[in-house]
Amino acid sequence: MRTFTLFFFFALGSLLLHGQSNKMLSYKFDSTLNESKGNGPTLVALDSAGTFVVDTLSKVNGKTKIVYRFKQNCGFQFNNALAKNFLDSTFTIELYFKFDDLYGWKRVIDWKNRTTDDGAYVYLGEVSFYDYSTSDTATVLTDVYTHYVVTRNGTTKELKIYSDALPLVDFTDGDNEGVIDTSHVLNFFTDDLIVPNEASSGAVTLLNIYNYVLDSAAVKHKFDSLQNVLFAVNESGSNQTRVRIYPNPAYDKININIDQVFTNEQVSVSLINSTGSVVYSRLYPNGNSYLIDLNPIILPNGLYLVKVESGTQIYYQKVIIRR
Repeated sequence: MRTFTLFFFFALGSLLLHGQSNKMLSYKFDSTLNESKGNGPTLVALDSAGTFVVDTLSKVNGKTKIVYRFKQNCGFQFNNALAKNFLDSTFTIELYFKFDDLYGWKRVIDWKNRTTDDGAYVYLGEVSFYDYSTSDTATVLTDVYTHYVVTRNGTTKELKIYSDALPLVDFTDGDNEGVIDTSHVLNFFTDDLIVPNEASSGAVTLLNIYNYVLDSAAVKHKFDSLQNVLFAVNESGSNQTRVRIYPNPAYDKININIDQVFTNEQVSVSLINSTGSVVYSRLYPNGNSYLIDLNPIILPNGLYLVKVESGTQIYYQKVIIRR
């Protein structure tokens, strides 16, 4: 009995430890390449830095958000060494991005720092891990954001690619092409130097890196919950606070009303133009009513984003300023 009891508690402790070891690094590209909670390294632009712009996410109820727009063959890099080898042979990589051009092969992820042609692509709208497996169906459209998820089990070496929650690629990665090499960097949207220029310009608004495998049900949940993931940062994945921003169009002021106290912390209110630049920012004490006085601010007419943020929640709404 004593042996059984010790074994039980050892097994329970191992399960708890295993559960606690599951972690995620998240990049939401809200005017920065920093990891959202400061737990991971800042992404590094490759070759030519991109720009932060406001874009409409048609699959997320047409909501508007800041995204990172990259030029052709000029993506960004994740440094696994700076992340203390967070990315191992077991992982999930979740992206929400769009390409401007889908003719031919377009690189998504490169694990070997541009030294091999193998890796994750989109080929004529089909998802692919070259040269092992390509989907039979074109699910990726030009200028439309796609939820692109790659998972790999380090024990079985099973690698899967999902597009909008559909499992389209599934093979055994016996050659470890989906494992980061000794360069310790992971490149996105930039092609290799073996068969170069298989890349497209585009935009990205979400990168999540997990040190564990999401199963198909979890991937489907992530896809269905994109609105909450992109526009809220609370752990429950939902934002129950209702925010009303008016008038719209706005002429001399913008009122922000919240139906309950947003937070016990200070609230940051920002106004962001169509190129992603912050043109107004102010910290307010906690409460449920805020005002942006437009009279002292010289702004051209056009579309803007109002961003209301606390330590636990973020809310965006687009507003037209018309003088």
